[in-house]
Amino acid sequence: MKHLLILFTGLIIVAAAAGCSDSDAETGDMNEMSAEELQAEVEEGMEEDTFYLDVREEDEFAESHIQGFENIPMNEVMEDASMLPEDQEIVILCNTQNRSIQVGESMIEQGFDVDNLTIVMGGISSYEGEKVE
Repeated sequence: MKHLLILFTGLIIVAAAAGCSDSDAETGDMNEMSAEELQAEVEEGMEEDTFYLDVREEDEFAESHIQGFENIPMNEVMEDASMLPEDQEIVILCNTQNRSIQVGESMIEQGFDVDNLTIVMGGISSYEGEKVE
């Protein structure tokens, strides 16, 4: 019986680890926005009461970014998100969405309201609108 319990526990751990890969990253309770929806919002005029956050590294941002997004790299936000507005919606963008999700989870742990956080699914790599290069 002890061996069966150990085997069962091992299978649960393996299954949980497989479900946590970057390619399967999920936003949990955070809002989601597709790259196409973001493009439409940018073209129609970005919301004045929304903070647009690009969490890619500075060199990635310098290479190409969306006008109106502020660049604060992932590690800085995860270390201390107090520089961000807690009373506004925050749209979080990275290359695909994996870093954005991690940043959002960290922000929730730091006291941000999950309802104010929106992840751009597919990230800038799926965004086909105009970019500053």
